[in-house]
Amino acid sequence: MSYVSSETVESRVARARNGDAQARENLIRDYTPFILKTASAAVKRFLVVGQDEEVSAALQAFDEALMAYTSPKPGFVAFAATVIRRRLIDHFRKEKRRNEAPFSSLVNDDDDGWTESLGALESSPNWEKALERRDEMNHWSALLHQYGLSLDRVVKRTPKHADARDRAIKLAVLVSQTEELHEIFVRDRKLPINDMIRVLGDELEVSKKTIERQRDYITAIAVMLSYDFPTLQEFLDDSGAGGGTL
Repeated sequence: MSYVSSETVESRVARARNGDAQARENLIRDYTPFILKTASAAVKRFLVVGQDEEVSAALQAFDEALMAYTSPKPGFVAFAATVIRRRLIDHFRKEKRRNEAPFSSLVNDDDDGWTESLGALESSPNWEKALERRDEMNHWSALLHQYGLSLDRVVKRTPKHADARDRAIKLAVLVSQTEELHEIFVRDRKLPINDMIRVLGDELEVSKKTIERQRDYITAIAVMLSYDFPTLQEFLDDSGAGGGTL
């Protein structure tokens, strides 16, 4: 679904958050179809404005997301979807009405081995973080497709040895934090290996052949580091440059 605007949604969100009432109103109006789609998918039934109170909860959640999102980087839509689902979960918990979708029904049908189901997380104190991680994983997966990758491919191409993973993660960090390399990476949607060698020189401390062999994994981590994925990045923070496995 596309929304016609000459500026990014993150820029529009910033204006709304800074007190532009018209920008706020326009965002809610333009993204109402997205809000309805997200809420309907969460409760697994079609929702109608003016008839279903879940719609009001979803609209309030979207407005809350507008006020809470402070990053200039792409990612607001995924963030808003997370907030909407969380607020609907709160809604069902408070209402506890019969014949409504149970809490466990908010699990997506396409959940896989990457994430735990909410049914299993219902009694866990960390279920909110798990939900956030699931949403980040979905967003990361969508971004990977823009680079010709899939989660399954990344898993298969993940280096087996910890030192190899750490080296690859350090290269991904260099790409994401070196302005020239990051600009090329985002623009061309591929790992700029020749530019990495040119710009970083001795900092690479690794051969071009090794980079090419680990291209998919380095690319995937560089994508993760280029956007706001705090719960996924915790995997990389366990031992400095990285030590967690994906």
